[in-house]
Amino acid sequence: MGFIAAAGCARKPSAPAPPPPAPPLTAWPQGRTAPQTITAALVLAIPLQYERSAVEDGKAPRSPFPGAGGRTEVRFDFFLPDFSGYTLQNYRNDLDENKVEVIYLHAGDSHEAEPDAPGEYPPNMLKRSLQEHLNPKDYRDMYGLRCYTSRVLTDRLTCYGRRDAAAGEDILLYVPQTTPATAPNAFPTLKANYFSRKYGGVRIAWRTHVRNLPRWHDIDAQIWRFIDAWKVDAPPSAPAAPAAAAAAAVNRN
Repeated sequence: MGFIAAAGCARKPSAPAPPPPAPPLTAWPQGRTAPQTITAALVLAIPLQYERSAVEDGKAPRSPFPGAGGRTEVRFDFFLPDFSGYTLQNYRNDLDENKVEVIYLHAGDSHEAEPDAPGEYPPNMLKRSLQEHLNPKDYRDMYGLRCYTSRVLTDRLTCYGRRDAAAGEDILLYVPQTTPATAPNAFPTLKANYFSRKYGGVRIAWRTHVRNLPRWHDIDAQIWRFIDAWKVDAPPSAPAAPAAAAAAAVNRN
């Protein structure tokens, strides 16, 4: 009986202690993302200071795109006035009027630039908009843009202008007419989205607070400077399996 009682009172071994929490970050992580293939002509490795997802509150840094080497869309952010990246201070403010968000950059259809083609090529977008809802006779020119009002009730202007003279490419921006003066609690943002023929054809969209409209051209040009600077060589393709290589050789013969 004594033996049974002693066995019944035996304690289970305690669970191992959890690992200590990661030390708090003292600076934004450095380095770059894994190469991201946008098109066959464009592979980007984005510096982590332009990636909000490089950190999580109270956690060690992580890769924004773990194990996604074939992903075809990227996004990044930066801050005016000097086009800087994230810090441990500014990333906590979701309503920073100086922030510019590149919402997406991904491959587009090369045929979008053909006349009257569907998609996001600005000349085609403007033509459709003028036919469907914009008033071609009611516009005003500002900051190098021609901004049209709509024939239907809306609180935004549709603005069109030349974004890259050398490439002969334009831009379409949607600009809210609501301002902090008329709606103190609002956070009005302007947005651009368009197709570019560069790098085999890409679509891009970005947004920022409407007060930054006078700098729209600087913002857009800086986005492309980033893209050009972050371009890297395409990662080497995996070697063909022996059977596939043999079949390819037979087909060539």
